[in-house]
Amino acid sequence: MKMTQEKKMEWAAKLRAPVNLPFEAPEGYTSVTQRVTTKPLKIPTSVGENTSYLVEKAGGAANDLLLVNIHGGGFVQPHNIWDSYLCDYYAVDLGCKVLDIDYQTCPEVMFPTPMVECYEVVQWAMDHAAELGIDPDKVVVGGNSAGATLTASICLQANEKGGKMPAMILLIYPAADAFVTPESVDLLKEEPDLTKLENRGILYNAMFTDNDPALADNIYVNLGLVTEQDVRNFPEAVVLTAGKDYLRVGGEKLAAKIASSGSKVTIQRFLNSNHGFYARCSGDWKAARELVYHSIQNHFNLPSNPEI
Repeated sequence: MKMTQEKKMEWAAKLRAPVNLPFEAPEGYTSVTQRVTTKPLKIPTSVGENTSYLVEKAGGAANDLLLVNIHGGGFVQPHNIWDSYLCDYYAVDLGCKVLDIDYQTCPEVMFPTPMVECYEVVQWAMDHAAELGIDPDKVVVGGNSAGATLTASICLQANEKGGKMPAMILLIYPAADAFVTPESVDLLKEEPDLTKLENRGILYNAMFTDNDPALADNIYVNLGLVTEQDVRNFPEAVVLTAGKDYLRVGGEKLAAKIASSGSKVTIQRFLNSNHGFYARCSGDWKAARELVYHSIQNHFNLPSNPEI
């Protein structure tokens, strides 16, 4: 059963309440904003003008790498402060420029709008490399949760449309299945506990796909259905999952499929962590970020940051 737009907006307001998404940053963590500069960019796409934020270390970037960040939130949560801080740390610790994408979210828009928008923003960035002061062959695209799903969709679209592929991707606890059955949606007749990821996931996915059964076999909605042919030519991937996250199974299956296609994959499950740990500073977040930093530094021969 499809929800009315009014009902979707009602659920979205509840999902977007801060109480459902705790942020556990240590003391002094947010002071990183004083060490960077942030410039908003307006980027044209076929689904409307996009706003993204170009972040770099105060005084200028130390290299010509661009890291594109795509925030999570089940395609429903808007651009958030913890991803902004994450991008600030990327800029400071890696010395690169960071493009933080603020894409349109559901239920204001529907599938496939966020996927098309993010793909076209990444293509724009590589096409405007000189303007941005970056090397188009040194573009990393990464995201957490829904942002990881959008990251994978960028590579799928590049294969399908003959677009440019990033040099490396970061898939951080990806949501590999965004389709829910009508039986799952029936749970919404009650008042679900929105502190539980499983319940939020049902709502997120129902709003993203409108529970359209025609999308059940769509690889952009259900990454678990991708074949080796679909993920051919994927760049080197770093895949992180959380041991206490029920989404880890789908994410790890996706990593295995990418690896079986011939791409280099680094995968690690962080046993003491829940979904959302990487951006919201819980569980093994420090070790996870070190793995990401070192993977990027090794791939592009960047010097190590002694502060990491």
